[in-house]
Amino acid sequence: MQGSQPLRTDDPRQIGAYRIAGLLGEGGQGLVYRGVGENGEFVAVKLLHARFSGDAKARARFAAELAHAGKVAAFCTARVLDADVEGDRPYIVSEFVDGPALSQVIAAGRAPQGPALERLAIATVTALAAIHEAGIVHRDFKPSNVIMGADGPRVIDFGIARALDATGTLSSAIVGTPAFMAPEQIEGGEVGPAADVFAWACTIAYAANGATPFGQDSIPAVMHRILTGEPDLGRLVGALHGIVTDCLAKDPARRPTARAILLRLLGGTPSSSTPETLLIEGARASASGTLLLPPEPVRPVEEPPTRPVARPAAPGGEQAGVGRRATAYAVAVAALFLGASTFLPWGRVGKLLGSITVPVDNADVAGLATQWGVVTLVMAVAAMAVAVTDALTRRLSAAWAVVPGGVAAASMAAFWIRQDDLHSKDPSAGMLTADDLRALGMSFRVSISYGWYTAVALAAVLVVLAVVALSARRS
Repeated sequence: MQGSQPLRTDDPRQIGAYRIAGLLGEGGQGLVYRGVGENGEFVAVKLLHARFSGDAKARARFAAELAHAGKVAAFCTARVLDADVEGDRPYIVSEFVDGPALSQVIAAGRAPQGPALERLAIATVTALAAIHEAGIVHRDFKPSNVIMGADGPRVIDFGIARALDATGTLSSAIVGTPAFMAPEQIEGGEVGPAADVFAWACTIAYAANGATPFGQDSIPAVMHRILTGEPDLGRLVGALHGIVTDCLAKDPARRPTARAILLRLLGGTPSSSTPETLLIEGARASASGTLLLPPEPVRPVEEPPTRPVARPAAPGGEQAGVGRRATAYAVAVAALFLGASTFLPWGRVGKLLGSITVPVDNADVAGLATQWGVVTLVMAVAAMAVAVTDALTRRLSAAWAVVPGGVAAASMAAFWIRQDDLHSKDPSAGMLTADDLRALGMSFRVSISYGWYTAVALAAVLVVLAVVALSARRS
């Protein structure tokens, strides 16, 4: 918010109880002014565009959201102080933080490195933890919403995107900045605290490298990489590399919470402090020069990468991603062959006449001709779908294939136990029951054929690969 500009002829000189002293900036939501309160304190006044005024119900929802945002604890945030939704031009008043936005600092080539980057990470995730503790989701966390104040970084505009969405004016648009949006935001899914964690990780990677982890070219290309690609973390190494990697998981359920991230950054344990104490420790650490990250060996870097596509080999990085995809594809192949095995002979049934031991009218019975074979085929298709989805999108883990794999194995166990039911497949006996056959002096010889043994082996391979996929997913 540093460096306010002189007011223009059409800029207001007074907004509510606040005298307007300068123009700080303009964005898609409205104009931001430097204001002066009744007690002489500086404030930031965001005057929203007229299109956000909405109807009476929308205004009420808007006011409720902002009142909720006003309850956020003052830890590394610029708190909402006041708001007016009754006038023709709604406005929001928040604490004034004298300093440039993180985006301006990075654009000027002064991106934080080393301990400064670690303090930035601690400060911003402390702010997110405070915001989430109040039940708020930021929904638009990005470098331009982080102000580098004299007392440390501050997060601004939390809850504003949700408040604007409550007016109905943004219902048909995606709220957020594409390069910092989580996969679920792009897909129009439910946006929760995990989306803020994803945006935080993108911001930290951007601060470390001067480039976003999913590229900076066309919006469709960036969105596609966010949905399907692996992040480029560039020069980000050490403990932050592992934390940011975890936060960029495609599945929101796999991302750590802001509180868990802060605990890792401070080297604490889940039971080591209350939420408020943890926020106090985070705010103190972000403003000090003390390095609190647990020590990790840092690989030497021969020279800075000249292109953002250069990525260091790091735990949990590209190598782990390749191993995960390879395991997922192996699960898919095993499931494919398991399904194909149901078309092979699973049993052989033959009729015996009286005491004659030579079977006649022997017939092969494919797995697909039994209810157990049908179940196995369906489970094989399910396992293949799970594996392919995991390999392409990371929305699932191929380890879930252990479920259909286990069901397929149980199906074949039932086939073994209920072999006698195969008499109904003998073309000479038709659909006679076992009692009918005995009345005719006939009995059946049933044996398990090679197709069944193949299916058993493939089901076992599928289960083993699914367990391996679980460890590969965690790496």
